[in-house]
Amino acid sequence: MLRGLYVAAEGMAARQKAQDAVANNLANLNTTGFKADHPVFEAVYERALWRVQGARATPIGTLSAGAIVREFYTDLRAGALVSTGNPLDVAIDGAGYFAVQTPQGVRYTRNGAFQLNAQGILTTREGFPVLGANGQPIQVPQGAAVQIGENGSVFANGAPIAQLLIADGTLTKDPNGYFAGAAQPIPNPRVVAGALESSNVNLVREMVRMIELIRAYETHQKVIHAHDETLGKAINELAKV
Repeated sequence: MLRGLYVAAEGMAARQKAQDAVANNLANLNTTGFKADHPVFEAVYERALWRVQGARATPIGTLSAGAIVREFYTDLRAGALVSTGNPLDVAIDGAGYFAVQTPQGVRYTRNGAFQLNAQGILTTREGFPVLGANGQPIQVPQGAAVQIGENGSVFANGAPIAQLLIADGTLTKDPNGYFAGAAQPIPNPRVVAGALESSNVNLVREMVRMIELIRAYETHQKVIHAHDETLGKAINELAKV
């Protein structure tokens, strides 16, 4: 009886964690370059079951103590490209990530919504410098007209001044939405200037997943309530027999 309570409680906790991920995906529906996270469930504390007949035991399967969220994986599929007309907006057409310098070190992102700060350095909207192929921030001469070519070359008044560092590798997403890990420059990258990559969150799919998780959570609640009622009867009524 108590095992049923533990299984239902594990199920509720797992669905709550998954619901948090869905809520975060929906909150970033319009975040440029955002990649959705999805949970992976697994059964825990599985035990082998045996049928014992005299001195002979036959395996008949396993019994789980419930499900937990083992991990979250990031959906790395590209989002749709949306034209903005802003020459500093850049979208990667294919694999790879822009490299930016953050207080935590070099991080990678698909968000190419760039701007120039007061010093003429190309930065993200958060103010993090965008890195060039030489691993240094890209400096643009004051007042120069900036253009970005299809291969990631950066031009100032028509003259090439830098090359965007576009890399790929074994990366994991950090809590701020950036990616960290070991990455190597991509040969012959292709970018689209004047466009941004939208989030790859699918609104309909996330809403359906949210409803499924809510229903599963409510089912586990009902299981706990049923067990509680049964335990109450066992304590209050069986003792009178």
